[in-house]
Amino acid sequence: MQCNVCLNSLGDPIYTSASTQALSSLSQVHANPLRIWCCSRCGHLRGEPLPDTQQYYEHDYRILIDHDDEDQIYETQGSRIIYRSEHQLNTLLDKVDLAGDARILDYGCAKAAMPKQLLSRHPQLQFHLFDVTETYRAHWDRLVPGERQATHETPTDWQARFDVVTSFFALEHIPEPRATVAHVAALLKEGGVFYGVVPDTFGNPADFVVLDHVNHFTVESLHHLLALMGFTQIDIDAQAHRGALVFQARKGVAPVPLPDTTQVQVKALQLAKYWKQMDSSVLAAEEAAGETPVAVYGSGFYGAYIAQHLHHPERIQCFLDRSPYQQGKTLHGKPVIAPEQLPAQIRTVYVGLNPLIAKSALRGQPWLVGRELDLKFIGITGE
Repeated sequence: MQCNVCLNSLGDPIYTSASTQALSSLSQVHANPLRIWCCSRCGHLRGEPLPDTQQYYEHDYRILIDHDDEDQIYETQGSRIIYRSEHQLNTLLDKVDLAGDARILDYGCAKAAMPKQLLSRHPQLQFHLFDVTETYRAHWDRLVPGERQATHETPTDWQARFDVVTSFFALEHIPEPRATVAHVAALLKEGGVFYGVVPDTFGNPADFVVLDHVNHFTVESLHHLLALMGFTQIDIDAQAHRGALVFQARKGVAPVPLPDTTQVQVKALQLAKYWKQMDSSVLAAEEAAGETPVAVYGSGFYGAYIAQHLHHPERIQCFLDRSPYQQGKTLHGKPVIAPEQLPAQIRTVYVGLNPLIAKSALRGQPWLVGRELDLKFIGITGE
């Protein structure tokens, strides 16, 4: 087993799941055990690619596709919902000068939610779209002409064509990130900007056990990757987007010093220990709840993980989610409803949110007013 970033030979995995099943980023159960390695050389964390990676992304990976404007919640402020693409857009505009009619490529664009929002503000931008599936063509056709779209391979005349290449939550899925980032460098003009966002596994612990995230980037390993593949002036921000690393870099070769990875290895081992103990945390909460009917707040990865690891998932009556795009769906055969619709007889709610922000995310929620609920925060929690 080699590191996906520096090609260093890796020893034993730091984490091996007890279960023979794991959850994908779409909360789908797959019959795959999970193993994670940590590179002592560059500080990268990696898993194993799905055995059918190409098939999975070509046909099975369909994210936020039910509605044109379907999105994920980034945070809530009282009754206001802030969606992830809104926050991503504001962060991008704060960090990158998108001047005039710049040529921009969104790499791994899915249904092109970010180009859509950018074009609504800056219609003069010359957007191009690339992904490894034909799934989203109908969305693309409403934004840009066919000659600005590509799947699987980019046209030869796209070489050294772009002022900016963006990538939002794509690199974590790619088994060969070196080849991908080198490809991005080839598509940029000299001095062009590569801007992107990837999960921060230390800022959102769930990233560590997401099956189809074969790369778990750290600041150290992401910097190393960008520098190795032809970028300089590298800036990585772990604060601008909660649970993610926001990076930008310019095309241009620079020396690549080895990072100090001591703290990365310590934190990675702590995270591995945390997930080894998570199953017992779920079962302890279930035992404390007794045989009463329960609900789960959150229909994303954390909520699905809790339901998957209960001894008695049949006691779940519903999942609660503030996203109107999730409401009306089902998860594990149970309805996803608005929190305000929580049945009166349910007094216990498992909180399926990032445990680092779960308490602060629920504080002041209007639907909690006047309800005597036993909120069970599972795992580590922060304010």
